[in-house]
Amino acid sequence: MAESFPIQAGIDEAGLGPLLGPLSLGWSAIESSVEGADPWNVLAPLVCQDAPRSKKLDSAHLMVADSKRVFTRNPRGRARLERTALAFLAQLHGQADLPADGSFLANGPLGPDLRWVEGAPWYGELALPGGAVPVHSSAGTLELTAERLRRAFADGGMGLVDGGVRLVPALELNHSYQRTNNKAMTVLEYTFQALIRLWERFSMRGLVVTVDRQGARAHYAGPLEGAFPNTTVTVLEEKQGTSSYRLDGLQGTPAEGTRMLVSFTEKGEDHSFTTALGSCFAKFGREAAMEAFNRFWSEKQPGLKATAGYTQDGRRWLVDAGAIVAAEGLAPGVLIRDR
Repeated sequence: MAESFPIQAGIDEAGLGPLLGPLSLGWSAIESSVEGADPWNVLAPLVCQDAPRSKKLDSAHLMVADSKRVFTRNPRGRARLERTALAFLAQLHGQADLPADGSFLANGPLGPDLRWVEGAPWYGELALPGGAVPVHSSAGTLELTAERLRRAFADGGMGLVDGGVRLVPALELNHSYQRTNNKAMTVLEYTFQALIRLWERFSMRGLVVTVDRQGARAHYAGPLEGAFPNTTVTVLEEKQGTSSYRLDGLQGTPAEGTRMLVSFTEKGEDHSFTTALGSCFAKFGREAAMEAFNRFWSEKQPGLKATAGYTQDGRRWLVDAGAIVAAEGLAPGVLIRDR
């Protein structure tokens, strides 16, 4: 009997470079009755890879692509990203129900632990009325879109079986940097949290994962062997642009019968729907967290100009908000990233 790999999944990150705010990782997994079917084709015309030129047409579509293409820092771009993230995440909640607020971003299945956010009160904004979702779109229209997506999945013999966001607040990130002394290793460790989750949930059925590759690392067999005990890791290819592996559970161990194909691929969002969707989830989590951040501080200093947290503007923000930040008495490492 031929092997089956009916689950396709992807992982990506957003916010690796900023001075302020969290690193965000997103993942998604789709099950298909036709192995290897392309969700971009199956879900068309509701789902597209490019934003229509017309604003009216744009609002009727869900764009799944590299989040840098989906999101622009204007009302239309914010609504486009929010619409995509929430319509897909709604597929995981009953009859395509939208989340009640943004608290799920700080209380996801992978964390963060409370100790990393209890000293950063702006994360609490995600659960307050200002953190209600959607923020940039009509709730009624988005509910209808989520229902259309549910039907498109069903008609295409597909379903979103997992997905989410892992926020890594600055304090947690700084502790990791101190431990690893390597930014790339820190990001890989958090990426592996999502990969292990997908393995534990779906590897007994057969799983194919595409991880968007960051940095120059080309060899992952060693880290995979460490993260997945009771498996054999076979190198399928390690070349410029992509590194691919097969993991098989060892006979006589709890992992017997499990199997996963995983590729670390540059620009993985361009090749894998689930990686592109993970990119959108990650960016949505990052942007929602920064909106909560800006709400918290603007309540303390009305008129304070919001920041996206990137280095140059983050430094401007730290000057503008210097007095209220000092008055808040934050613990070291809670606000500013070390790297």
